[in-house]
Amino acid sequence: MTRPDVRRQWNANAVAWTELSRAGFDIYRDLVNTPAFFGLLPPVDGLTCLDLGCGEGHNTRLLAARGARVAALDVADSFITAAAGADRSGIRYLVGDGAALPFRASAFDAVTAFMSLMDVGDPERTLGEMARVVRPGGFVQFSVLHPASSTPIRRWINDESGAREALAAGGYFYQGPLTETWIFGSAPEEVRDQHQPFTITYARRTMAGWLNAVLSAGLAIEAIAEPCADERTASAHPEVADTRIAPYFLIVRARKPAGHTLLR
Repeated sequence: MTRPDVRRQWNANAVAWTELSRAGFDIYRDLVNTPAFFGLLPPVDGLTCLDLGCGEGHNTRLLAARGARVAALDVADSFITAAAGADRSGIRYLVGDGAALPFRASAFDAVTAFMSLMDVGDPERTLGEMARVVRPGGFVQFSVLHPASSTPIRRWINDESGAREALAAGGYFYQGPLTETWIFGSAPEEVRDQHQPFTITYARRTMAGWLNAVLSAGLAIEAIAEPCADERTASAHPEVADTRIAPYFLIVRARKPAGHTLLR
């Protein structure tokens, strides 16, 4: 199967994505996924980190604000331009391919990938590269779409009042590329109408597929999270309350064993 041209896709998405996410319309990221990611993240103050698939740099800047020295890489030069234009404090930005990272082995104390690993053409090869460039004893942490809810067939089931109460899913065991077209639903209709929807091809894996890919890269899994909105957040922001019905995100932290040598 032909690999998707993810560089072309994300360059096409970058301007609208940057504008809408910076306007606060990426609510699942801001209210659920990012707080959970940083809640699971070990201390990074003083560490040298790679942020792979940095996009417009939102979470990269949060990582640097915690005291990390960050190299931020993305395949889309439009995203790198936007990210570098927002803030360069403690961050070095560069265009590159996650499947062929331009860094020496063991160059970083940690590698993060915020909702980007499923967007590369070859996640397994990219995980191998992440393992190569992190030092022995260092860690890798990434978030992806949750395999249970990012199935080829999925449909919300509503109760009598019209509120979501269950998610019907099918095709769970399919592993391969899925292409979807969508835009941030929290943006007002008049704002959405100003932009072309995003077209995104992502690599779908089952839960076992993701975890086995981590293990095959020579990493030891040490923490897993399936974030959802807490009761207070769901009450204050009912638009993300559906994360309490079915998981939207999977976060994995894995460590490169001390003394481990990865030859590539």
